[in-house]
Amino acid sequence: AVKAMLPRFAAQLPASVQMSTLNDRSVSIREGLHDVYFTLALTVALVVLVIFLFLRSLRATLIPFVTIPVSLVGAFTVLYALGFTINTLTMFGFVLAIGIVVDNAIVVVEAVHVKMEEDHLSPFAAVKRVVEEISGAIIAITLVMTSVFVPVAFMTGPVGVLYRQFSITMASAIVISGFVALTLTPVLCAILLKNTHGQPKKKTPVSVFIDWFNRKFNKGLGAYTRFLTTIVD
Repeated sequence: AVKAMLPRFAAQLPASVQMSTLNDRSVSIREGLHDVYFTLALTVALVVLVIFLFLRSLRATLIPFVTIPVSLVGAFTVLYALGFTINTLTMFGFVLAIGIVVDNAIVVVEAVHVKMEEDHLSPFAAVKRVVEEISGAIIAITLVMTSVFVPVAFMTGPVGVLYRQFSITMASAIVISGFVALTLTPVLCAILLKNTHGQPKKKTPVSVFIDWFNRKFNKGLGAYTRFLTTIVD
């Protein structure tokens, strides 16, 4: 809007006076936001990749992939209601929030997988049991994580003004992710997941790589566990 008004101001100046832009912060802000967008997309991709590597199921991977934007859109709604804008602080909050909001969904999906594998339950029966068992844990995780960021919103002075938007972005995204983990995620698990444990699986390059990765990971995890046991003892 300022740039659009400059020609009108220039026309009012004497012919011997020229107007030029000495400093334009909007350029650096736009470049910073583009970097944030890239980081946002990269974070989502890495989260989805990690889930796929460990759960070895496209259906299971789809569930957190759906719940992430739901939580973020809900957080955008909170920011809009409070009169905040999309800026480098709020977007930085969203980048950090992605790795946090997906935790609750992963806990639910992982628990449903374990119930189906160990107790040989259908997805719906596994979801019912998981919701009964871990609802308290989901609520506790949400409250603990929120308590880390909420106090920042009450800081005073210029620093408080800056970090208030960041803290509210994080807190709102975490609270909404907890709500989504208790509502949308169980429904998606009951609809999308299938109990394929014990059934023969097709050998594909992707499945072969995932099996190799998990064998190496479990081997490393076992060595790390033995190392910790030795230190503690």
